[in-house]
Amino acid sequence: MSDSIIVIENLTKEYKGKGKQCVHAVKNVSLTVEKGDVFGILGASGAGKSTLLKCVNLLEKPTSGRVLLNGVSLSDLSEKELNLQRRKIGMIFQHFNLFSQCSVCENVAFPLKIAGVSRKEAKRRALVQLGYAGLADKADCYPSELSGGQKQRAAIARALVNEPEILLCDEATSALDSVTSLNILNLLKKINAELGLTILLITHELGVVKHICNKVAVMEDGRIAEQGTAAEILSNPSSDAAKKLVLSGGVK
Repeated sequence: MSDSIIVIENLTKEYKGKGKQCVHAVKNVSLTVEKGDVFGILGASGAGKSTLLKCVNLLEKPTSGRVLLNGVSLSDLSEKELNLQRRKIGMIFQHFNLFSQCSVCENVAFPLKIAGVSRKEAKRRALVQLGYAGLADKADCYPSELSGGQKQRAAIARALVNEPEILLCDEATSALDSVTSLNILNLLKKINAELGLTILLITHELGVVKHICNKVAVMEDGRIAEQGTAAEILSNPSSDAAKKLVLSGGVK
């Protein structure tokens, strides 16, 4: 267990719906992500994937259960301590979440500005990450001048600028065409291999799991239906949920 970087224990997340009705988005989920994994959470829309991912860095607070990062229970931390732990976690989103009024370089440097890093050092580190992401020539552009793939590369550079240990990816390629998606997945593979980042991603696309993941958990109706190595589940799924996804080639 010493190689575990993320441990999710019996996590449940409920939302209060209309009246007294509760929506159970995540139901008693447990899983372990080890250092160096590219761990995929695969499932259809509404399966609870995004909610689970947001619980990992406590963007959503679990109703019960807990998340441990390198053995530290995030729910037990003060707000200040939690913010320090969150710097170890980069996050990228389906729709990029860039600030339209800021240059690409300013977008990438933003987390450093929040952390109190000097403007000169923040710019230096932002330019390094833009170079790594293949956007060195776009530093002074604005998001509106970028293609979808370039926007996601900028978002990845921003996620890396704090030198995190973990990268969370929320449907990072689903808004992109197939060629651009493949380029982004190859960048994520490079980040995992060269920088040693552990990647936890959610997707409804079987191709993403095939291309990049070494482990996968299949979610359905807020629960983990099956988990194991990607090779095992893709070649010999045992749960109905996994069989359905594999036979259909993923969720369209």
